Amino acid sequence: MSEKDSKNCCDVCRKPAKQFCSSCKAVFYCSRECQKRGWKEHKTKCKCFSIQIHPGFGRHLVATRDIKAGEVVLKEGPLLVGPKQKSPGICLGCHRPAKDYRCSNCHFPLCGPSCQRTKYHKDECEILSRANVSISLEEGTKLVPALSSIMALRVLMTRKKEPRTWEIINTMQDHVSDIKGGELYQYFETNVVDFLKKKAHYDEAEENTILKVCGILTTNAFEVKHNGSKVRGLYSSASKMAHSCTANTKHVFEEDLTIVVIATVPITKGTSITTNYSQVLWNTMARRQHLKMLKFFLCTCPRCSDATELGTQFSTLLCDECGSTILSREPLNLDAPWVCSKCSHSLTPKQVRWGDAVLYRELREMDKISPKSLENFLEKYKKALHSQNRFFVEAKYALIKLYGNSPNCRYRDMSRTQLENKVNWCRGLLDLSAVLDPGMSLLRGSLLFELQAGIVALAKHLLSNDIITTDGAKDYMKEAGEVLQEATTILNHEPDMRDGGLNDRLSKLAEELEI
Repeated sequence: MSEKDSKNCCDVCRKPAKQFCSSCKAVFYCSRECQKRGWKEHKTKCKCFSIQIHPGFGRHLVATRDIKAGEVVLKEGPLLVGPKQKSPGICLGCHRPAKDYRCSNCHFPLCGPSCQRTKYHKDECEILSRANVSISLEEGTKLVPALSSIMALRVLMTRKKEPRTWEIINTMQDHVSDIKGGELYQYFETNVVDFLKKKAHYDEAEENTILKVCGILTTNAFEVKHNGSKVRGLYSSASKMAHSCTANTKHVFEEDLTIVVIATVPITKGTSITTNYSQVLWNTMARRQHLKMLKFFLCTCPRCSDATELGTQFSTLLCDECGSTILSREPLNLDAPWVCSKCSHSLTPKQVRWGDAVLYRELREMDKISPKSLENFLEKYKKALHSQNRFFVEAKYALIKLYGNSPNCRYRDMSRTQLENKVNWCRGLLDLSAVLDPGMSLLRGSLLFELQAGIVALAKHLLSNDIITTDGAKDYMKEAGEVLQEATTILNHEPDMRDGGLNDRLSKLAEELEI
């Protein structure tokens, strides 16, 4: 038998084999029957990645073979799920938004008696009852400090209840030394450590252990939507993905909170499998500040290292003296000045941060029911912000989603300028996403969906006003069909879209456009 044939032996019966596991492509089988027989043992090893040690990342996932765009990289259920570090009132039994009911024993919010006995709450209830708290939920979405300790308590309780789970969680990165010297320390001391030790009289863990758990949760937990509430979950393998501001994966959550990590671009063998710990549509200053505060590192990736953010001008300002671009002289130095590319005008980092804070607050507080306020924002700052500046992009993206989708801005009521803006902005943001969030990303899928709708609406408008011919309209419709096909391929990765959501959106769109 040749060396090649000896390698391609059935993993079960050792006969020559040509079929291989479609997922890891690492083992061969001579038949479907042998593959079924071997699955029980192989399923624990069937992965397209390995866990390796990097001097900067620590433990991270590395592709053990070439991975195609759209391919599932990993799929796993949560180790634990619970309220976020800062959470509004939610039921501790099912995580739905809290109502008026309270647990008869601990007085924490629940939906009703049935939630008092769920796996999430029944074990913690006895400990929480010692705290003797009174929680008011009259403020609706107001944060409830008493819920800050719940997820930490659930982790601590695994030491006795589920030692294998604790063993996995206890090896996760915690950054305790960074926490003790940072802004989060006092918050954890007051809302988690003191609550558990002094109010709930929880004596089964020392202060350092509780702080370590807080660090593990801050560093590793994913935000998950569960029964209408934003909570957080811990995942064994997914937590080890390294960060990149231009990640090569996206992730979605199934109804049972299983995380599914999907490659958005081809990942070559030996490449780190990455996710974005921050937000794609934040500029470098915001991303790095966020990562430093909550993930305890300052990113130095190619995007963060480039003042133009890989040529996208996502942080770029305009000089009020000559109109040229203003960029950070050293983007990796938070204290570096921002200077004009032509004249001597400059800004201090403090001025730039203050300006970003003002713009962020203005957009957050803006009335987005009708497009006028967003359109006015673009007009107001067109001489201060580059057309691809983060805040301009945010306003344009909000308008893209508002145009045609809001009762106050139906396609039939939109002007030619608004329709053309929607189409042009979609194309511009697609070019942007190709750099910042490349491949089969949710951002690209969403923009493609809005683009095809805009193309159809614009074609109808132009045709009805005799600006284009019927043949010209067919060209528009042909492009819209091609764009929709790609959008569908990407959006079908999203569980809510795959399970009928996309068809519902298409039906509503067809009704709105009368097609």
